Amino acid sequence: MKRVLIISYYWPPTGGSGVQRWVKFAKYLPSEGWQPVIYTPENPEQLAVDHSLEAEIPAEAEIVKTRIVEPYELYKKFLKRSGHSKEAVEVNPVNAQNKSMLQKMAMWVRGNLFRPDPRCLWIGPSVRYLKKYLAEHPVDLIVSTGPPQSMHMIGLRLAQETGLPWIADFRDPWTKIFYFKHLQMTRSTVRWHERMEKKVLDGATAVVAVSPLVQQ
Repeated sequence: MKRVLIISYYWPPTGGSGVQRWVKFAKYLPSEGWQPVIYTPENPEQLAVDHSLEAEIPAEAEIVKTRIVEPYELYKKFLKRSGHSKEAVEVNPVNAQNKSMLQKMAMWVRGNLFRPDPRCLWIGPSVRYLKKYLAEHPVDLIVSTGPPQSMHMIGLRLAQETGLPWIADFRDPWTKIFYFKHLQMTRSTVRWHERMEKKVLDGATAVVAVSPLVQQ
């Protein structure tokens, strides 16, 4: 049986639409001769929990986890200490309509310092860990699924350093995603995103999108 490394931020018991796509792919991969090896955070942010999805994971799947630093946790603590309500703390600052000064500052920091997204602190440690892992547990293919687009950055660097074929799976667009224009990014940050998006699209062996709209 061939082995495929799937890099995904979202995995059960985390719930939501971002999880189901690759849980379902992983479910049927063994019948096609592929063993799924899932690389996912040990301590992800969980906006929803759905334990029923765990029943979809095939027995052949190998789950590999490492810890991730989550800036959102620090952000929530700052909001709580500054007197924000529980509702304001739980709302993503991208979606908040009437933002406080602290939320506006957080938006600028998120948009310009955490590239391509707040999961970027997991990129370097993941590449180092997976290089060692793959030396002892080889795979035939790498798949990264995003957003978060940091997963594609891991896939890009890992493919470059190992020479393995790599599929970049886009569940949502990168620079064309609906909230991109609300991140208060500088022009240099926008250009950085455009360059990285192009590197991923050009560097992947194949690119998969969930719909023609995302493909555009």
